[in-house]
Amino acid sequence: MTQLLLYNSRVILKDAVKPGGVLIRDRRIELVFTRDQTPVGLSSSDSIDLGGAYLAPGLIDIHIHGSAGIDVQETEAVGMRKLSDFLIGEGVTGYFPTFVPADERVYREATTTVELFMRQQRKDELGKRPLTTRVFGIHFEGPFVSKNRCGALQTEHFRLYDDDPNSLTLFFGRSPMDRRLMTLAPEITGATGLVNELARNGVRPFIGHSQADHESLDRAFAFGARHITHFPNALDPLHHRKPGAVAWGLLRDDVTLDCIADFHHLHPDMLRLLYKSKTPQRLALISDAIKPTGMGDGQFVVWGEPILVENGRTSLARKPDASTIAGSVITMRQAVKNMVEIGIPVQHAVYMATAVPARVAGLEGFGSIEEGMFGDLISFDDDFEIRLAIVGGAPAYRKGLETDT
Repeated sequence: MTQLLLYNSRVILKDAVKPGGVLIRDRRIELVFTRDQTPVGLSSSDSIDLGGAYLAPGLIDIHIHGSAGIDVQETEAVGMRKLSDFLIGEGVTGYFPTFVPADERVYREATTTVELFMRQQRKDELGKRPLTTRVFGIHFEGPFVSKNRCGALQTEHFRLYDDDPNSLTLFFGRSPMDRRLMTLAPEITGATGLVNELARNGVRPFIGHSQADHESLDRAFAFGARHITHFPNALDPLHHRKPGAVAWGLLRDDVTLDCIADFHHLHPDMLRLLYKSKTPQRLALISDAIKPTGMGDGQFVVWGEPILVENGRTSLARKPDASTIAGSVITMRQAVKNMVEIGIPVQHAVYMATAVPARVAGLEGFGSIEEGMFGDLISFDDDFEIRLAIVGGAPAYRKGLETDT
């Protein structure tokens, strides 16, 4: 039996912050306790004093293309390990590598790399070897999206659905542990059959890069498309006579949204509006991070195209003054910090980066501090610097914290 006691912390629960800690046994949370209920009798090697820092569920990024010089579609196992090691230091304990539209060869090679990395992670966990950030599956951003709302995606790789389920097998997971997400446009040719076939094969359909009207959105919803990607970016702007996906997403309580809280994709007041309109229960944070994340400003090649990063804002080098933003260079940790800085309670900001992403991606056992949940946790200070990350009940990252002596 493995066990770990984390105490002397401010525990971030679903809608509150309380002094106390957790006890993890055999990879899962066995006990959530208040300060005056701290268990005794554990060995010093099984206890960590968090020194009053926050204790939260590990952050979950359902939309990330890369970071630290790594692009998830152009790397091998060593690159996936480097990316995961970078993310664990940013408090991300699980993520979905996100693919942009590409040709069949690139899709297959990248999918194989991710699948092999996931398989090795599962072997490590079963063998009780140290873990880093988990890979939960793959998020396909496209290729079934609108050319008129392409953003920085390359339209030559966009597709329409031909009503042949065999053409979709590339996008299906190969095991229940290999989860798949896909962002698509409900108005493209064959979209209703596409959404139906994806959902039938365990792929969670999201809406994005779209000009869909309410009728198309309602049809997609009926077959399982109930989440919108990087809202409201890459959607038709809200218009009083043509409301589209923006109004549809805001009005429906049974639709969730995700957004990029980097203050470039969305103004702080827009973030406040989304929070007020959707509540923390229906709004997720994502990074949409690309390869240069964590590398500062400069010019980089991403998806075969030069990308400029200036003051934390990305743009296509061929039209740097245009309104198109090419992904982001934010991390989930910074997104949570940004939300708190604009007045969102810390427990709600964390909820939007943990419980909501877990729910919309179909991740059971992750995203909250509750008894029975997996022991994937993080601790951070008042400046949102990560001090400790726990994956599978064992420390995966430490900064300035040691076990008790």
